Amino acid sequence: MKSTFYWALVSGAAVFGVSAQAQTADRPAAPIATATTTTGSAVGLARAASQADSSRAYASQSLRFQSSWGSADIIRGADGPTVGTVGWFRNFDVEKLVESSPRAVTEARVFEKNNFRGSLASALGATTVAIGILVAGNSSNNASSPILIVGGAGVLGWGLQHINRGYAALSKALWWYNHDVAR
Repeated sequence: MKSTFYWALVSGAAVFGVSAQAQTADRPAAPIATATTTTGSAVGLARAASQADSSRAYASQSLRFQSSWGSADIIRGADGPTVGTVGWFRNFDVEKLVESSPRAVTEARVFEKNNFRGSLASALGATTVAIGILVAGNSSNNASSPILIVGGAGVLGWGLQHINRGYAALSKALWWYNHDVAR
């Protein structure tokens, strides 16, 4: 019965406070304005050519990320190469990658700060929970095992919140970079 309680506590702590904020919007998006061009004029042809060039540059230079179990691959273009990998204790210079956009650099700094804090805290919390479970499984009847488990679960939850904030900032950094590539 005790082990069931501990496993329920650990699994509940693993999802404590984690929500997908990277895809939420604080306010509705503005409608996209479409420009009409005259087909017979030189201005219309020049505008159409510049739009084709900018869309080609955007398609080849834009960045996206694809996440998988604690890490994310930063990919250039729709089917392009992997530029770098970020994640728990992975040090990739996102700031340098998006340096052409000042707003993206700001968000990249927020990502790096939160990713490091979250990685450190969640690793420490998971280790503390594991030690608490080992102490409880040792059939020792003392008060330290629940304290270790609950404290470790709290630190683990705090770390996962920071990792989530980091990935939200990474999403914003790549969005701002892509926004500025389109210009």
